[in-house]
Amino acid sequence: MKKNLKIEKFNNFASNNMIKTRFCYNFLPKEKLFNSFSIKRAKFPISPTDTEYSELDISTANISAIKGITAFRQYFPLNEQTIYRILLYGDDKKVYIHQLLMGINNLSWLYKLTFEQPPIALTFKQDDLDAIILADKEKMVIWKTNDIPKEITDIPVITSMCMNDGVLFCTIQEPAFKIWYASDLNAEKVGATSSTSGYISLDDELGDAKKVVAFDEDVYIIREYGISKINYLQKNITVSQVYASNSRILENTVSVCGNLILFMTFDGLYTFNGTKVIKSDIEIKNLDGINKGAVSSTINHYYFLALRLNFEKGSPVGMEGENYVNNAILVVNTLDMTYQIIKGFDVLAFYPLKTDLFEKLLVVSNGEDKDKLFEICFNYNDGLIETEKFWSSEELTDDRRTKLLTSLVVDASNEMSITIFWDDKSATFETYKDGVNSFNFRLACKKIRLEVSSKNKNAELNHLSLEYYEY
Repeated sequence: MKKNLKIEKFNNFASNNMIKTRFCYNFLPKEKLFNSFSIKRAKFPISPTDTEYSELDISTANISAIKGITAFRQYFPLNEQTIYRILLYGDDKKVYIHQLLMGINNLSWLYKLTFEQPPIALTFKQDDLDAIILADKEKMVIWKTNDIPKEITDIPVITSMCMNDGVLFCTIQEPAFKIWYASDLNAEKVGATSSTSGYISLDDELGDAKKVVAFDEDVYIIREYGISKINYLQKNITVSQVYASNSRILENTVSVCGNLILFMTFDGLYTFNGTKVIKSDIEIKNLDGINKGAVSSTINHYYFLALRLNFEKGSPVGMEGENYVNNAILVVNTLDMTYQIIKGFDVLAFYPLKTDLFEKLLVVSNGEDKDKLFEICFNYNDGLIETEKFWSSEELTDDRRTKLLTSLVVDASNEMSITIFWDDKSATFETYKDGVNSFNFRLACKKIRLEVSSKNKNAELNHLSLEYYEY
């Protein structure tokens, strides 16, 4: 009996799609395979009227690597002016500042501030004025609008912070079962018990508190093995258990994206809507090691997760040739939970930046060009990394009947390689023109699998089909 196996969808999200994806990177797998997200050097306009964007001039900062980044806005009511600022932490332990859209393009050392490690940051408002907190293992610095930064040293080591309804909540390094709070936004009171500050003790089996997250007018504690909710009512604070996990939550993968919190454990990617935790259908395959360096962030309705994967095909690309920490970025569209993988970039940190003129997801690199800022590129054609694109299917047939493959038809643009795996053999075919390419052969087998790859930046695959006789 003659049969035609036609692949017109390359993802696992359509309920009527019988072809399952085994692995895919640097392709966006939807109804066709085409250009994906990528990375490029971060560029900014010098002033609000500039049409040309340029990279930051870091020659005034004596650094060989950027180790941390944050961004914030400050509104000055006296002159009704809003200033957007980027803070960079260098390997010289100094904090550098860049004033966006102010007619300058360089960095300057911020009030001679230094930190022993990349500080965590939290922006907030107090008395209708914008402020930022920076904290590392030795101290906290509070910088309020129209003031100089204030250093505070006699506090616990803060590991995460969030604000909600005028209350500052913090997780601390030791003891990690305590959550400190200051109800009057006075961060100086963290670590001291008073009428407006104190701590909450966690005494259940969910493990240490790793992160506090403000979400949907509530505050949640990300624990090693679950999620707790802080209930704060008229200075009466209690904690309730929301979710218990069988696998350890990687706290640096926790990010709020619209009406969801997303996070990764060793057994998959999860979403939390404030009521229920759901394991997504996204299969994070081939996790490489314990992924201590995995980090995430969000912009618009996209969740970006940098992690380390063990790719089963292809030679090292991009920053994979070095002693990398991460080698892939998982991009999830939270509107429909479709996803793709960018291979070949080693991410140290993400940071979303939004101004009145533009918004970007900034990226700090672990690998090459550590002294440069990058950004997520929403169009692969504009990206910096030009690497092999790859897609592979699971087994296309689930029976053991003998088949005789007779032809392969490929509808593609630009150079594309298609490899047919049958039983323990394989053959690769190269497209020879844009549009429909046909290949004829006679291959007897029982099992069939396909792989598609291309090194062309603009390669696209619309569909392909296999004709065969089954006996």
